Amino acid sequence: MCGSELLTRRAVHSVVDMPHHAFDARTHARMFHPDHLGLIDPFIGVDLFHMPQNFFLPHPHGGMSAVTLLLDDSPGGVVNRDSLGDHSTIRPGDLHWTQAGSGIVHEETPSQPGQPAIGLQIFVNMARSHKQDPAAVFKVDRADMPVWRGEGVQVKVAAGSFAGLQSPIGADARWATRVDLLDIQLAPGARIDLPLDNAANGFLIVTDGALTAGDHAARMHQVVVLSPAVADTAGRAVLSLQTAEAGAHAVLLAGVPLREPVVPYGPFVGNSRQDIAAYAQAFQQGDMGTLEPSFSR
Repeated sequence: MCGSELLTRRAVHSVVDMPHHAFDARTHARMFHPDHLGLIDPFIGVDLFHMPQNFFLPHPHGGMSAVTLLLDDSPGGVVNRDSLGDHSTIRPGDLHWTQAGSGIVHEETPSQPGQPAIGLQIFVNMARSHKQDPAAVFKVDRADMPVWRGEGVQVKVAAGSFAGLQSPIGADARWATRVDLLDIQLAPGARIDLPLDNAANGFLIVTDGALTAGDHAARMHQVVVLSPAVADTAGRAVLSLQTAEAGAHAVLLAGVPLREPVVPYGPFVGNSRQDIAAYAQAFQQGDMGTLEPSFSR
């Protein structure tokens, strides 16, 4: 399927649980933040969030991207505001990519308090050469995402490419860390072979149902981590996905590792502690811009 019949198989490194974290009585998330970041480089981590009420007051980011991908069946949306002047609604199925670079302040709140917004908050690293780029925001509406369909399978290309289909975000030269984000729906008994570059790291988040990835079973709120990429290795290998009677919904994230020192500290990601101190100072001095909260807790 997808021209992958002659490719070798991509091994699975591990299947891990996403621990539950409660922010308050109603707002919670399942989190994937591995200790060994080399396995998922250029990604830093992912939160599968359930946000029914106001929570994320204005906060900064620097040296990385904070990416919101709302699930298609999310009951509500998210209102994004930032220090660049953006004030927009992220609707179910949409992608909103906040590329912090040298620094940005943003706020995310439910578009309809009481109606939960459900989706992925994905943290993507930026290379040293881009960490001081001016902040930028990229948006891809659900209706503009190309979709590949096979027998019992749908693959929506939120970012990057798949089977010759390209997400609109790739047309912007400012997009610094180019990765693939694929939203995959599998009907009961469906199967697909996903071709992946050998030079890319990757992992699969199961957001609903259950599936088999290669020889490994994974269920809702588990992550399938692929074997590490091999530097400068050309070619592709396939990850075989198959479902039983339940079907599944999953999101694949893949990208070529940056292979640089990573120092994450709260909302900032640098290559050294000095980088973190510089981001913190820039925020305190107002160099990242300011944003008054739209609500109070």
